[in-house]
Amino acid sequence: MRRAFPYIATLLVVGILAAVFVLRPTPFIGVTAGSMSSSLGDKLTTAAAIDCTEEGDDAWSCSASGDAPAQDRDYDVTVNGFGCWTATPAGGEAEVGTPATLTGCITVFDH
Repeated sequence: MRRAFPYIATLLVVGILAAVFVLRPTPFIGVTAGSMSSSLGDKLTTAAAIDCTEEGDDAWSCSASGDAPAQDRDYDVTVNGFGCWTATPAGGEAEVGTPATLTGCITVFDH
């Protein structure tokens, strides 16, 4: 058992590091417009297209367009250092059928 311990410990550490990278890659590879759009799109299932632009200081502006013009929405998004974000409707007030606040985190699958 003593001979196997270093190998098991190494595999455990590598597995934990891999899990951290997959679940929270932002500290390592940053946030891109595509990853922000993809992560927000996971929450906005009715949106046909989402376009995000960086505003600076971890702030983003995202526009979601739906199949009908009435489904178009703009969001102000803030992202923390771990890639978790909070989106609020631009203008501060949610429209009917839209949640007041959306939250999520960017994963490696959004890149």
